Amino acid sequence: MKTTAIILKALIIASIFGAIHNQLSYSVSNEFFEDFLFGNFGINEWNLNNKRFEASVVGILGSYWVGFILGVIYAVIFLFINTENNFKYIFKAILINILFALIGSIIGYFIGFIIPWENSEIWMDISVQNPQKYVQANFMNSGSYYGGIVGLIFGIIYLFKNKS
Repeated sequence: MKTTAIILKALIIASIFGAIHNQLSYSVSNEFFEDFLFGNFGINEWNLNNKRFEASVVGILGSYWVGFILGVIYAVIFLFINTENNFKYIFKAILINILFALIGSIIGYFIGFIIPWENSEIWMDISVQNPQKYVQANFMNSGSYYGGIVGLIFGIIYLFKNKS
């Protein structure tokens, strides 16, 4: 039963992170969403009529599955760690994961700020009005995934360090 709760918590936390993260990156470049992500996720066909809400939906769709995978990984680890507070440690590991995803996003933002859009190798429509901001939002998006991978490693290290 606790393994199911771990998976659900990870899925919900990742979804909330995705929705909030996309509000931030939408503020950096609405064009990245309107010209790329909305079409990529098929949101344009949903007739939601609110770009901010659409950005949150894309955030949820882009992150819930990551939360599910993380939840399964942490649930399996949960079965093997033997502490009095292992459920509490699992929750902290998930938060470590989210923290690293956020850090990865921030790093992506600054990398996108430093690398000229002409050298970024990011595809964008020729009509993009602010290509540098588009690149920043793109790198924020990618950075959060890379940060999440690093966060998983640190989360697992944290769990095994606190298992005894």
